[in-house]
Amino acid sequence: MLVGLKILFIIAIMGGLIAYMGDKLGTKVGKKRMSLFGLRPKHTSIIVTIVTGLLVAAATVGVLTFTSQSVRTALFGMDQLRADMAKLTSEVEAKNKELLEGQQLLDANKQELAERLEEIATIQQEVELSRQELEAARADLSATEAELAAMEASYNEAAQKLKDLEATRKTMENHIAELQETQEQLQNGIIQLREGTILFQVDQLLAQAVVRNGLSEEEATEAVNNIINDTNRLVLRRIGVTDVDRSVIYVDRQNTEVTIQKIVESKDPMVLQVVAAGNIIAGEPAIATIQVYPQQFVYKSGELIHSAVIDGGFNAQGTMLNFLKQVNEQAKAKGIVPDSLTGDIGTIPGDELFSAMRRVANMQGKVHVEAYAEGDTYSSGPVHIKLRITQMTALHNAILNR
Repeated sequence: MLVGLKILFIIAIMGGLIAYMGDKLGTKVGKKRMSLFGLRPKHTSIIVTIVTGLLVAAATVGVLTFTSQSVRTALFGMDQLRADMAKLTSEVEAKNKELLEGQQLLDANKQELAERLEEIATIQQEVELSRQELEAARADLSATEAELAAMEASYNEAAQKLKDLEATRKTMENHIAELQETQEQLQNGIIQLREGTILFQVDQLLAQAVVRNGLSEEEATEAVNNIINDTNRLVLRRIGVTDVDRSVIYVDRQNTEVTIQKIVESKDPMVLQVVAAGNIIAGEPAIATIQVYPQQFVYKSGELIHSAVIDGGFNAQGTMLNFLKQVNEQAKAKGIVPDSLTGDIGTIPGDELFSAMRRVANMQGKVHVEAYAEGDTYSSGPVHIKLRITQMTALHNAILNR
């Protein structure tokens, strides 16, 4: 709107100005009665007026063309503008057509989407219903599985109890049979005791073995059974029986179980000793017990066990035996397992002992006696004793008397 007002304002100004000038010029030409191209003054005045009007139009158009892009476009770019407008109109129509088709397609897609959404809602309802049914089925299945597991556990427990009771019954029957057999053998043994020969005395060591540590219950059971079988064969050889399958050694079941348990729980090797529980008579069953001790390293070879100063002379035998008794007590205190029958822990050759007694008997004054371990010795024993006898000098006696 502002552009139109601007153009009207310019046209008014230019028209008025040029009209005024044309009027003045025409008046002046008319007064002076001027002639152009040999024409009469009247005609010349008309031509000046026409030219002035043309100049008014041309000036107006020129000024408008110079000052307004819209006028320039209207005068010189109308055809291009029309072509552009026609092209744009064609493009707008094409776009409108595409828009219409797109709108139709959108409407179709919206309708299809609505149908799909309706189908999805239906499917979701079906899925939710199926999920609820599945959860209910799972709950029923869990309850059924729990009931089945409980029933199976009860059945297994009952079956295990029945199995244990059956095993206990068989064990008791076997134990009763063994007791009856033992009773018969003991009754026979009472008769044989009056006539038979004593093969082994009560508490006498029958067999001994060392079992390593870290055994399972099965391995420990096998080890205990092996030493019992070895003891059985030893007794059979002693009584002159060649039937190696015959059983003459009987060990209490509880004693065996306790022994196996100690072997399994021990962190050290264990010494197993089979000891006669009573006098074993030829031809009667041998009742034995198993004693268990930890197997430990006690003396290294050449280690001093005990030393003492004794009097030499005629009482050498008594003093030496008393010294060996002290050696025995020292070794037992150190951890050596003594012989179950004699209580001794060590051995010394008889000739060496008699030779030591003679030497002490031939010496006068104080005699220094030392007992050493000959060879590495463990708690299972025995200790092999080596004696060293030294005549004490006057200096030693003087120091001792202080």
